[in-house]
Amino acid sequence: MNIGIAQITGTPAGESEIVDWVRESMDALPDADMIMLPELALCGYDDPHRVRSLALEREGPVLGKLAQLAAEKEQALVFGYAERDPAGLYNSLQVIDGQGRVRADYRKIHLWSGYETALFQTGESFASFALGGLRFGLLICYDLDFPESVRALALKGMDCLLCLSATTPGYDVVPRHVVPARAYENGCFVAFANRGDSGCIGQSRIVGPDGGIIASLPGSGAALLMGEISLTALEQWRLGHAYLAERRTDLY
Repeated sequence: MNIGIAQITGTPAGESEIVDWVRESMDALPDADMIMLPELALCGYDDPHRVRSLALEREGPVLGKLAQLAAEKEQALVFGYAERDPAGLYNSLQVIDGQGRVRADYRKIHLWSGYETALFQTGESFASFALGGLRFGLLICYDLDFPESVRALALKGMDCLLCLSATTPGYDVVPRHVVPARAYENGCFVAFANRGDSGCIGQSRIVGPDGGIIASLPGSGAALLMGEISLTALEQWRLGHAYLAERRTDLY
């Protein structure tokens, strides 16, 4: 499976522009089977007013049009957005497959700083889905800092983690070291889609189960990348690296 990442900058001008704005990224990655857009891609990250004004209902008309777009392009789509719900606002992501079917929804569990905790409600469950013979797990940004999050998904059979992010300066350790470490310690692929705005560091990447870089971007700014993940390669790695099976759960 070819995974494409659109390391976007900026946001749609308004709700009516969202579908065409996403289409531009999909048009730019015609050979990708799955396209990832970063955390809060559809509304931006650091402007609370804009986040609230561009918040969308999970089953509302805009996301319905994005499902139609995914079916038209025959590409799976993974994107971050602000979800409007009767219980409040959530930092969410949705997965739509290449037939336009919603495969998974996820609400960020670990909210970063007072900014996010003041703006969003906390998610209460992990999410995963199967596509193309692979099982994917979902996390958003700060979730990745907690190794228990990735391990919980790995123990449920995850083959590839999809992590959307808005990682900022001072946290280069996340793409450079945490992302490869999470892949290596769980024997899975990790696709990390970071925002490329001036307030974020970019460095989006796809990493293999050996911690090696499959594809990466060097810094911030609007850019694209694509990398291939393979169940065959994953199974070969796991034959000699049975980390999950060899854990000493009697001691920890």
